Amino acid sequence: MIIESEQLTKRFGQHTVLKQLNLQVPEGAAYALLGSNGAGKSTLMRTLVNILQPDSGHATVLGKNTRNLAPEDFNQIGFVSESQVLPERLRISDYFDYLRALYPQWDRALERRLRANFDLPPERMLSKLSHGMRMKTVLVAGLAFRPKLLILDEPLSGMDTLTRDEVIDGLLEQAQETTIVISSHELAEIEHFTSHIAFMDKGHLVLQEPIESLQAHFRQVHVTLSAIKTLPSPRPSHWLSPQIEGHSLQFIESEYQDHQTLYQQLSKHFGAIQVEEFPMGLREISNVLIRNLRLNEYGVAP
Repeated sequence: MIIESEQLTKRFGQHTVLKQLNLQVPEGAAYALLGSNGAGKSTLMRTLVNILQPDSGHATVLGKNTRNLAPEDFNQIGFVSESQVLPERLRISDYFDYLRALYPQWDRALERRLRANFDLPPERMLSKLSHGMRMKTVLVAGLAFRPKLLILDEPLSGMDTLTRDEVIDGLLEQAQETTIVISSHELAEIEHFTSHIAFMDKGHLVLQEPIESLQAHFRQVHVTLSAIKTLPSPRPSHWLSPQIEGHSLQFIESEYQDHQTLYQQLSKHFGAIQVEEFPMGLREISNVLIRNLRLNEYGVAP
C-alpha cells in the first residue's frame, strides 16, 4: 500500500475531525475521496503530507510515518489544493524556472507538453490568472517532476467544463505511473478514471473499495406490484430510500447480487411482481449514501 493509516484521529479543540480512520490506498490506484462538505477530506489530505499532525493513530506514506516526512520525501509526493498560494509577483515562466531547480527528476519535456496542452502563456503574471488557469498551473507543477504519489484536493472546483476536461486529460496522461488521491464534488468528471472509492462522513470512513465492486452492488430498483402493498416492517436495511405508492415501489438496493436473487427477495415480501433494476453512476451512489446517513442521524429525510 502506498498510503496506510491506523486509527488516525485529528482534533481541533473539542471537535474531532478525523475519527480513527483505517485507510488503505494501493500503489497505482486512482483513489477518490467522497463525502459532503465537512466530512474531513481536506484535513485527511493535509495530515497525509504532514501539514497537520494527528492527535492519535498514525499514517504511512511511501512506507514512512507522515510525522517523519523529510524534504527529500516530497520529491516523490505532489500536493495540489484549490486554496494553494502562488508567488503572485512571478510570471508563469519564472515560476517554472524556480520549481525546476527544486526537483532533480523534473521532466522538462513533460512540463512543456502540459503547458502547451493547458494553454499557459509564459509571460502571464500569476496574479492575473483566473481560478481555472491557476489550477492548471499548479497541476503542471504537481505532475512535471513525476511524483509517485499525487494528492489533489478539489482540483476541479470552480472550473468551466472545457478546463475540467483539460485537467482530466492531464491526469490521465500520468495515471499509469502515478498513484492519485483526489477529492472532488465533480463526480461525473472523475468517475471514468477512478479505480477506488472511499466515502467519508463527519470524520468517519464509511466505506472503501474498488469502484467496480461498489457499482456492482448498487442498483436502482423499480417494482410493479400486483396489489397495493405496504413496506415490510422492519424493512431490509439494504433497501435505501424506499418509496411505495399504490402498485409502484422504488428503492436503492445496496447489496445487489443478481436479478434472480433480487426477484426472490421481493417475491417473498410482495407476491407476484415485475422487477426492473438499473446501474447507478458515482454521483447517484454518493447522493444516496449522503441521504441515508442523514436519515439515520436525524430520523427524517433531508
